[in-house]
Amino acid sequence: MKRFDDLLLFIGADKKKEFIKIALINVLLIALTVIGVILLKQIMLSFLGIILLLVINYVIFDSYYNKKKEIIRERDQEFITMIGYFQFFINNSYNVYRAFQSLMPYASGWMEEQLNSLILEIDNDKSVKPFVNFASKFNNRIANNVMLSIYQMVDEGENSVHMQQFNALFEQINRGLQKDLIDSKDKSLSSLSSLPLIGAGAVTVLLTFGIISVMGEMINVL
Repeated sequence: MKRFDDLLLFIGADKKKEFIKIALINVLLIALTVIGVILLKQIMLSFLGIILLLVINYVIFDSYYNKKKEIIRERDQEFITMIGYFQFFINNSYNVYRAFQSLMPYASGWMEEQLNSLILEIDNDKSVKPFVNFASKFNNRIANNVMLSIYQMVDEGENSVHMQQFNALFEQINRGLQKDLIDSKDKSLSSLSSLPLIGAGAVTVLLTFGIISVMGEMINVL
C-alpha cells in the first residue's frame, strides 16, 4: 500500500480522489454483475464480471505506472536540455556556479526547485555530494558522469582539457538520447500491434460464455 501511495504522490495525483474513483468503479461493476445474474439468471455472467473487473483494475493501475514512466522520461529529457544550455554558458566564459544560475529562466517548476537545491548545497558543501545528489534525481544513466565532470571543473579549474571531456560526454548523451527515443517508439508500436490480439481474446471469451449459456438452456429444455 505504501508503494502505491508513493506512486500517487510521485505523479501528483490526489490519493483520496483516486481511491474513491477506484472504489466507485469496482462497486458499479460488481452491482451490474449481480443485477445481470439475478435478472438474466445466468451464473456465467458472474465469471465474465470477475474477468472484466480484473481487466479494468489492471488498466487503471497500469495507467498510474505509465504516467510515472512519462514523468521520468520528461525529466531526463529536460536534464539533457538543461545540460545543453549549461554547455552554451560554459563555452561563453561563464563559471559553473553562474551557469547553473543562468539555467533558471529555461527550467520547469520541478527543475527550478532541483537547481535551487543544488546551488544551495554547493554554497554549504564544497564536496562532490551536491552534484551526486542532483544526478540521483534522474533515471538517465549518464547523469552521474555528467555531474562528476562538472564537479571536476569546479575542483580542478575550467581548463581546456575538462571542457573537451565535458563536450565529448555531452555528445555521448545526445547519441544515447536518440537511441532511447527510437527504442521507445519501437515499444509503442509493439504494444499497439498487440491490441488486436487482446480484442480477439475478449471476443472469444464472450462467444464462449454465450455458447455455454445457450447449451445450458438447451439442456434444461430437453
